[in-house]
Amino acid sequence: MVGKVLDCLDGHIILVDLPITLVELKAQADDFKAKWQRASRGGSVLEIAEKNDSKKKLAASLKSIAFYVNTVADGSRSILLSSGLMLENDHKPSEIPGLVQEVALMDGKQRNQMGIKFKPLKEAIVYEYQIASTLDAFDQPVWGENFQTSTSYSNIFSPVQPGFTYYLRVRARNRRGIGDWCDAVSLTAR
Repeated sequence: MVGKVLDCLDGHIILVDLPITLVELKAQADDFKAKWQRASRGGSVLEIAEKNDSKKKLAASLKSIAFYVNTVADGSRSILLSSGLMLENDHKPSEIPGLVQEVALMDGKQRNQMGIKFKPLKEAIVYEYQIASTLDAFDQPVWGENFQTSTSYSNIFSPVQPGFTYYLRVRARNRRGIGDWCDAVSLTAR
């Protein structure tokens, strides 16, 4: 990235009062490159420490240039892009989570437990799940309370009674809303 920044800022007509000269930035980049090459070939503890120090100095210089560019650009995307610095991705509003997939109830590692797992959703912040152990007159599960988890694995439901069939459904939640419940899965406790 430093090479791109050097190329883009060399002769730039707007970004002219950089907090560090391009000559200094190039010297820091060359120093880091040389120290990185020595350290990457099985360098000593000293060579690795020197490489880390050089990287820290170069990163600080790039940070001060980035601050300067942001200040001068004042939100102008064309000026920001012309600096050669990497920009953060444009913010995309999150969507309501989709349907949770690959939901499963499993025998737990201990007696009277069941494990719960499902495929994580990138857009989910938290998951809600419900467990049922009885069916209504229409053979539909009678859902109990909502449980919450932030992870899609290593969730345990306990206690369960051997011989009873348990039903599970899961949905995802984020700042934009709540996804639909998945289709119920079931397992008879052992």
